[in-house]
Parts: sequence; structure tokens; C-alpha cells
Amino acid sequence: MRKEVKKFIIYVIFVFVTGFSAFFIYGSMQSSQYDGTAVPYIMETLPKISTWDPEIVKQLMAPEVLKTVSAENLANILAALADIGELQSIGDATFKNKSTDGTGGNVQLINEPVITYEVEAQYSTGDAKVIISMIDRGGSYEIYHFNFKSKALFQ
Repeated sequence: MRKEVKKFIIYVIFVFVTGFSAFFIYGSMQSSQYDGTAVPYIMETLPKISTWDPEIVKQLMAPEVLKTVSAENLANILAALADIGELQSIGDATFKNKSTDGTGGNVQLINEPVITYEVEAQYSTGDAKVIISMIDRGGSYEIYHFNFKSKALFQ
């Protein structure tokens, strides 16, 4: 009986280690697929978003997304985000995930992957964490969603 328990424990550890390894290998493969094109796009796009100008941001957003946000709401969102201040520097962009179901909120995006990165950025009021999701249009990108996390927004 003791020998069977030992085999079972070894089996469980083996399955856990294999699953854990597969998870990280898969994530690394996805990240390497997009880092060469998505990261330069983010480095080019984040300063444009950080102007807080609704007309500039509209040019970057996917048409499907713009259909769900009124011009007034977008202007109000960007006015609130402007409290973060001016962009000083952009840190590393870290791949978070790839969603292939093409859905989110009220927007139905059929058969187009949504790629999400997390970016550390420095603004005039302090550090901010920016989550940017982009629709992969076959090598080019359009903004699907962005989220800014900063202490400046809570003051």
C-alpha cells in the first residue's frame, strides 16, 4: 500500500510540473509571435493616446469599438484620464494574453484575435500601469480597449 501511495504522489507531481511547464511554454510562444510588431505599435500609440485628444484617439480605435462609445463619452473619459498628466517615459511592455473568441462587452469581433499588453509608464503625476488591448488585423493593429491605473486618478 505504501508503494502505491508513493507512485500516486510521483504521478501527481509529474502531471503538475508538466501542466505548469506547458502553460509557460505556450505563453512564451504567443508572446514571441506578437512582440516584434505589437510592442513597436504600443510605443508609437501610447504617446498619441496620452495627448488626451479625442480626435487622435478615434483614429487609433477600431471602428467596431467606436460604434459603442459616443463622442461625448470618449471626450469625458479622456478628460478624466488627463489628470494623469503628460507622458514622461514608457517602460517595458509585457504580453498578457491573446483572446481568440473575438468578443468583449457589447462588441462582437468575429475571428480576430485581441492581444493584450501591460505597460509601465511614467507621467508627470507619477507612475501608471496601462493595459492596452489591440485587435490584430493581420499584422496591423487597432485599439480595442485601454485602461490606466494611477494614483493620480484617485485624488
